[in-house]
Amino acid sequence: MSQNLTDMHAQVIDYLQQGKFAEGIEDFYAEDASAQENTNAPTVGRATMLTNERAFLTKVTAYHGIEILGTAIHDQGEGNGVVFYEAIMQWDQSDKGHVTVSQAVVERWKNGKISSIRFYGNFDPGSEAPA
Repeated sequence: MSQNLTDMHAQVIDYLQQGKFAEGIEDFYAEDASAQENTNAPTVGRATMLTNERAFLTKVTAYHGIEILGTAIHDQGEGNGVVFYEAIMQWDQSDKGHVTVSQAVVERWKNGKISSIRFYGNFDPGSEAPA
């Protein structure tokens, strides 16, 4: 995998556009990564994130895609740095109906993997956070 942060982040977005959420966690997140929605407690560990994501995806009945509104990348080299982006995602969920999420996302990369990701937006998944 390329160590260019712009290219690595583009691959993450490509996965999101294809609806490959669990695969993205497997391929891009560090084993000890953390994910946090707003002020909810973070989820720590790729294995836990995968379990949560797969449980969440059982409720998604249709995925309508992601629109990236803007991106800023601070590439520190060697697969390290920070990516900030703003996005709108839409899907249908069996227990909530149509969901539109508007959010800002901060990805922190270390050694070519996402070490932490934080979502700031209008989605509050409670205990079933998508990562």
